[in-house]
Amino acid sequence: MVEFAVVGHPNKGKSSIVATLAESEQVAIGTTPGTTHQADRYDFRLDNEVLYTLVDTPGFQRAGAVMQWLQAHASDASDRADVVANFVTEHQQDPKFRDECELLKPIVNGAGIIYVVDGAKPYGAEFEVEMQILQWTGQPRMALINLIGEGDYLTQWQRALGQYFSVVRVFDAMQADFTERVNLLRAFAELNESWRAPMEKAVSALQADRQHRLMRSAAAIADALIDCLTFTEQTPLKSSDEHDALEAQLRDQLQSKVRR
Repeated sequence: MVEFAVVGHPNKGKSSIVATLAESEQVAIGTTPGTTHQADRYDFRLDNEVLYTLVDTPGFQRAGAVMQWLQAHASDASDRADVVANFVTEHQQDPKFRDECELLKPIVNGAGIIYVVDGAKPYGAEFEVEMQILQWTGQPRMALINLIGEGDYLTQWQRALGQYFSVVRVFDAMQADFTERVNLLRAFAELNESWRAPMEKAVSALQADRQHRLMRSAAAIADALIDCLTFTEQTPLKSSDEHDALEAQLRDQLQSKVRR
């Protein structure tokens, strides 16, 4: 099974992306920072089989302090992943680093990284510290540029993210159609060769399910059209003087039935 941790700064659309890709309405989404307070797992299931798991994590709160600790305890690049794991072990009961431990825990346990930023806001130095921490984990990672507001800083973000992530994509969780979602899942498979088979299975299952939904929808629409075209309303006409009034009444009844 493939697992991804969705991480980033608070209020950058992480939960929206999880809800879209996991097809879950249970994900808490808010307009104020800090809606997510703990790492929550959301399995994408089809026929009771878990095809992939997304972990919705809290946002970075004290990335600078975490980076200082990591640098103080690492001797060289070869032990950086172990140092990040040690940080989580040593600080998981420390309320000061609660959010950082929650978001790093699934990563040190093997989850791939999906780093989410808001392309409508300018890039800042504080984000670089977060990206450095994620780089230290050694886990496969990609960046998603979410567009939450009216600004456009895509080029700035793409240049910065390209230095830390092998895959950088623009993805609007609120507007993404089925094809965009499938393409993003295929991009996840490119992060790690061992993920290719399960993610392709997930994509194939989604496409088959999509086709099944389309066929069911077409059948429902056809049935509704047949009903509408075969509805009748009738009543005895006692005299010709009633004709116009009854015709209007019957028309209203028929239209009401069609609307229902």
